[in-house]
Amino acid sequence: MNRFRKYVMAGLGLAIAIPTSFPILFSPSSSATQRSTKSTTQTHLARDTRPVNLPSTIALEFGVDNPDINPNPFNAIPSIPSDVPASIPSEPIKNASEIFQGGANSLVARAVGSAEGTRRPDGSKNSAYYGHRDPGNAKWNLGSFSYQHDARSPEDADQRQLNRLQTQDKMLQQKAAAQGLTLTLEERMNGLDLANQAPLAALDRGGYIDRLKEARDRGLRGNEAILVARVNSYREPSTNLWDAPGLGNNEADIRHDQARRMDAVADALAIAAR
Repeated sequence: MNRFRKYVMAGLGLAIAIPTSFPILFSPSSSATQRSTKSTTQTHLARDTRPVNLPSTIALEFGVDNPDINPNPFNAIPSIPSDVPASIPSEPIKNASEIFQGGANSLVARAVGSAEGTRRPDGSKNSAYYGHRDPGNAKWNLGSFSYQHDARSPEDADQRQLNRLQTQDKMLQQKAAAQGLTLTLEERMNGLDLANQAPLAALDRGGYIDRLKEARDRGLRGNEAILVARVNSYREPSTNLWDAPGLGNNEADIRHDQARRMDAVADALAIAAR
């Protein structure tokens, strides 16, 4: 009897220890990740390499890559083809209607790519453009926009995401018009960068446009208003609590990440305006 009790207690102890020794293989509930975003503090970023501690919820968002689609399954750093120019020649942007002109070399691709760390502000391509692992969900990213939905090449990834962003651009402008706002080029480009990073933060109720209106109503303008809008777009509108587990779910990390992305977008805009 004593031996039986000993084995039972040992079994119970093992059962208690297992959950602390192995990761729990399930995805977080959708309500907890509605505005979830992949971390953008990757080591390839040009302007900032300070890491954000990723919570376990992001690490558990497993993705299975297709070997035929993923050209680099072992996450080696791809080399940049020798025929890639040091910079991408571009004409100055004269009006907002031109931001999608040029496709993969458009201002949208250069600016968002700069924020993603896949391209430099002048449009030249970093090694990450040709493929890299997402540090949040381990999926394979391709192209300017870190596209991770089974594109066949970086160029294919760019075209797919540009098509999506053009639709989202119209949505942003419609939302702005409904709020009585006329977006500046900087406000529009930051909205598109946010849409690329976390679509719900940009487009959902309580998202970027609503927060931009709030910031303007408080008397904020320019970069100050944009930063406040970007940061607060990561609040869940019903509770006003942070809903950005990929950015640590705290204001300091969210603000740091959004300010860094804003700087990268601004660098690309400055070069395009020359």
